[in-house]
Amino acid sequence: MLINGLFLPVKAEKEGGKKEKKYYSSTSLSCVLTRGNNKDFSFSFDTEQNFDLKKHRLNLKASLIYSHKNNERKSEIYYSHLKYEREVNSKTYLLLLLRADRNKLAGYNFRFAFSGGGGYIWFKRKKLEISSEGVIGWSSENNLERLLSGNMESEPINGQKSITSSFLSSLISSKLIYDISSTAQLVHQESLFLNMSDWKDYRLNSYTSLSASISRFFALKTSIQIIYEHSPVPGFKNIDFYLLSSIVIKI
Repeated sequence: MLINGLFLPVKAEKEGGKKEKKYYSSTSLSCVLTRGNNKDFSFSFDTEQNFDLKKHRLNLKASLIYSHKNNERKSEIYYSHLKYEREVNSKTYLLLLLRADRNKLAGYNFRFAFSGGGGYIWFKRKKLEISSEGVIGWSSENNLERLLSGNMESEPINGQKSITSSFLSSLISSKLIYDISSTAQLVHQESLFLNMSDWKDYRLNSYTSLSASISRFFALKTSIQIIYEHSPVPGFKNIDFYLLSSIVIKI
């Protein structure tokens, strides 16, 4: 699962002769409406930390969603990643990506991946930026298959079976950032995950957010995320939907 972060300006632009910030962060507290494997109203915490040093950048992200089902808290949804970027020129950079996530209500105890690749900025102007990234590496997963008496919606569950697998994988993503005004920003990102040993096992992640700053340190944000798995864990649904309303703290 790829819970995407806030892209309130990725780089702090120079204003009034001030230097670009070497450290900047955003932390979101959100109300979440979920549909799919989880059907409830819940809450989430998300933080993103960025460190810039000349041609090097380190990005750390972590998120947590308290997830419920049938008015009982069943699980938490976790996502985290650590990304290192090395600028080659004004448009190209190399990157290393380490990521992990967990969502038991969607059938997986953990998903872990380490990969490397690069990124390219296709278009960059004052208000608009379009970029793409591609990485390839190794993934390890531990999934819980449901053993049902009937179809996927059957209850109760007769049992579960844990399956661990490792495989070569790739991740391709494209992102658009548009500054609507000096205080409002639109972000759209599409990601494609591929299991290189089974081409039918691909996953799509679509994320869109609209944010508006209300002060130097605070912003409001609404975001939608749709996750599609072509080959979901047996016994679980292949689409999850998240609608978040957030207050954002910026540093």
